[in-house]
Amino acid sequence: MTRRKRIRTSYMPEAYYLQVTLEPHHKHSGSTTGRRILFLAEVPVEAAKKSATNPDDEKALYQEAERLAGDLAPMAMTGGSRQTGEDIMRTSYHAIPRPPDYLLERTADAEKDGIRLWLLGANVE
Repeated sequence: MTRRKRIRTSYMPEAYYLQVTLEPHHKHSGSTTGRRILFLAEVPVEAAKKSATNPDDEKALYQEAERLAGDLAPMAMTGGSRQTGEDIMRTSYHAIPRPPDYLLERTADAEKDGIRLWLLGANVE
């Protein structure tokens, strides 16, 4: 009886798809408002590789994809970049499988260097 060797291959997607959640807070107290602003982000792997500290490390690439998506969120909400002195919201990221084409075919609310973000909406806890 022979043992089969498992060949472990690493699959590198063409793009990372993330659900980005921003949680606004009260300016003076810092307590959260209970609202959540939801985005869909598409970050091409090549875009993450360009600015990642270690482009050969999959974990570093994913973290860079998160950073790039988070940096684009203010543009998706307001049409402009984050302003100096503006409060930074708590941000969380969740990897998701490739969304259906009908979502990706919509015009993105923000796009820069191939990275696209769609504002999905807001909810209250």
